[in-house]
Order: sequence, then structure tokens, then C-alpha cells
Amino acid sequence: MSLGISMLFTFTVAFIGAKAGQKLHLPAPFMIGSMLAVMLFSVLTDTAYFPQQAKVIAQIVAGIFIGQKLTRSDVIHLKHVIKPTLLLLVLLTINTFIFGIVFSYIFDWNILTGLLATTPGGLMDTTLIAADFDSEIHVVAIMQLVRSIGVLLLFPAWIQLFTSEKSQGPTKEETVTATKKQALNIKQFLTVMLVGICGGLLGYLLGFPAGTLSLSLLFSSLFKLRTNISAFPIQIRQFAQILAGSMVGSSFTREIAASLETFIIPAVLLIIIYLFISYLYAQINKRKGWLDFTSALFASCPAGATDIALISADYGVNMNSVAMIQIARLIHAVGIMPLLYQLVSFFYSLFSYYLKSFVHNRRDFKFYFNTIWVHKP
Repeated sequence: MSLGISMLFTFTVAFIGAKAGQKLHLPAPFMIGSMLAVMLFSVLTDTAYFPQQAKVIAQIVAGIFIGQKLTRSDVIHLKHVIKPTLLLLVLLTINTFIFGIVFSYIFDWNILTGLLATTPGGLMDTTLIAADFDSEIHVVAIMQLVRSIGVLLLFPAWIQLFTSEKSQGPTKEETVTATKKQALNIKQFLTVMLVGICGGLLGYLLGFPAGTLSLSLLFSSLFKLRTNISAFPIQIRQFAQILAGSMVGSSFTREIAASLETFIIPAVLLIIIYLFISYLYAQINKRKGWLDFTSALFASCPAGATDIALISADYGVNMNSVAMIQIARLIHAVGIMPLLYQLVSFFYSLFSYYLKSFVHNRRDFKFYFNTIWVHKP
């Protein structure tokens, strides 16, 4: 089967899954429904295919959508995101170093493998970093994939445990958008899309972490604030959710399903740890009055920044704060933390070397003492 036909079948399955998720009232139905359907299709047929380059489309759409919701009051309040962002980065850094080292010891990984496997970064970015380091790439890739899928599947239900907000029905913005569907100005819509696409492609070409999402959001929001033009139908966001679900689902192959027996324990432990960190972070934000509880949960979710940005719109949270914190988390995870990993790995190796030398020297001394003095004739 050609790649084009495989891609067509995959997207068709994703679309059916999204509609089924909507009928079954799944949380974030277009993302979760399409992802589950494509995962099942991939395991059963081993023909699921969706190019990872399509992630750029989902990132651009997510950036445009968030930018179109930005208001002048949101810009004024962005300064209040600094403290929650710093808190999250500190929590995630401490968590990664503690459990990265613990996992490397328990599951017999090298130190860099343990740190990269527990990094709250994107699947593709973290795997590429692992290829440059002295780490077991397959372990990092599988742990990152299972963590991303597990969090995306469990997180909407996790959200509903702590909030009375329901995602089954359309949100206020969806209702308004649906009401104004016939009045959509095509010229304004195309202009908004063109501006956002230019920003997203610039971010993609620059190649820095979350560049596509960040610059499409920046261009879209600046255009909105400058012109007060807002034209973005909800169906475009739903299409982007199906794209994201297709990409995540198609990456879950038979080989990965077969390897789950080996990685199920560390993966489940990692997901539980991150859910606890998310809850702790939300509680601190609630007590400090920095973010509302639901927004803080989304802001700390260790899945893809694009995926979370697309899902959070279904829950009526402060998408701009969530997006800014998620982008900062991703940049920190793939831009700063690997440098810290190299330092830790260097000192860890140095410590291990001197410890082994010390033990070896003690054994030599003990052997010399026993043979020369204790057993001296």
C-alpha cells in the first residue's frame, strides 16, 4: 500500500474516531477519539501512516486560534504568568533529576537515558536530543511516547475529577462561533490565516523549540490587537485536533505495543508522578491566587504544547496563560535541561570513577595486608 493511500485511510479512521468520540461524549472528543481510533487501526493493520511534518499545520492552527482569543486585558495580565512559570520549571526540573536518577538505578539505564526518559519535553525533540547523547534512544522514545499518550488519554478525566466544568457540551465561544458561522468574512479569515501561517513558517525555519507555535501565536495576536479582526471558525481547530490525534496514534506501532510489557511499570509510574506534580502545582497556584485551578492543571500537563493548547479550548480556561507556560516548559525542557544533564552526567561519571578507584584501592590494600602481614611465615 502506498504512503498516500495509507495516509488517506489513517485520516479517515481518525475522522470516524473523532465523530464517535463526540457521540460518546468523550472529554476532548476530536483529539482523544481520533487518537484512540488510529492507535487501534495501527496495531491491527500495521499500515497507519501520518507524516510528522503535518505537526507544523496543527501548531500553526493552534497558534492562530490562541492569538485570536487574545485581548488587551490579557496582555496586561501576562506579567502575572511569570511566577507560575518559574514555579513549574523548578518543580519539573527537581522532579526530572530525582526520578531520572532513581529510574536509571532501578531499571538499569545509564544516567542520561533516565534523565531524558523522564524529561517533560516533546517526543520528537527529546528523541533527537537522545541521539546526540550517550543514551539508549529506543528507551527514551518509547517512554516519551507512552507518557504523552497516557497523559493525553487520562488528563481530561483527571481534570473532571477536580472541576465541575463539563466538556460534553459546546463552550460559550463554540456556541457564538456556530451562531455566527454564516456571517464569517472569508476575506478576513484568509487574512488571519495568512498572517498566522507566515509567523508559523518563520518559527519553523528558525528551528528553535516551539518556534512554530510561538510565532504563529505572536503574529496572530499582534494582528488581532492591531486590527481587532477576529475570524476563525471552530471547525479549523477541530481539524487540527484530528491531525494531532492522527500523528500521535499512528506513532503507536505493533512493535511499541509488544514492548509495553517491558516499559509498562516505569511508564505508569512516570504518568502517576506527573499527575501528582500537576495537582500539587494547581493547589499552590490556587492558594497563591496566581491561576485558577483548572488553568493551572492544563498549564502543568506534560504533553505536547500544541495538544494541550487545542484541548484546553474545550474547557473554558485562560488559554493565553496556559499557552505561554506550556511554551516556556517546552523551551526549558529541550533547550536548557539537556545542558544540565551533561553537567550531571559528567560529575556522576567522575564520582563513579573515583568511587570505583577507591574501592579497588581498598581491596588491593586489604589483599596486600592479608598476604604480607597476616599470613607472614
